[in-house]
Amino acid sequence: MLSDLFAEFKEEVGEAQEEAEDPETHYNLGVAFKEMGLLDEAIGELQKVCKSIDKGTPFTQVMQAYTWLAGCFVEKGVPEASIKWYNKALTVAADEESRTALHYDLASAYEAAGERQQALKNFMEVYGTNIDYRDVAERIKTLKA
Repeated sequence: MLSDLFAEFKEEVGEAQEEAEDPETHYNLGVAFKEMGLLDEAIGELQKVCKSIDKGTPFTQVMQAYTWLAGCFVEKGVPEASIKWYNKALTVAADEESRTALHYDLASAYEAAGERQQALKNFMEVYGTNIDYRDVAERIKTLKA
């Protein structure tokens, strides 16, 4: 009887561990929570995804996980916390278009955090790649004033 109880416990722990290591489920929950405006819940789920990625768990949407998490921090009003995640996303960005968008978002986060020089530097990265990207020229002009 004790061995049956132990086996059942071991099975439950194994299932809980598998669930904890499933970044896809946490990612989907995080995105859903963000879309519902539940930022704290979204951040919690997306942080689980990022921790899994850091541990080497395979995940196909690494850049998106980082940017969703960063976006949640910006929307929550703590852009300082987003900067780490935008920088991590830049390290895995697959193409120039993604890097341009990430530099723009990173610059916006720096600007919101009051770090004008870093904002300007990242807006200049965007400008150097695509002079017509969103309102980058105007943002640079404002920061230089």
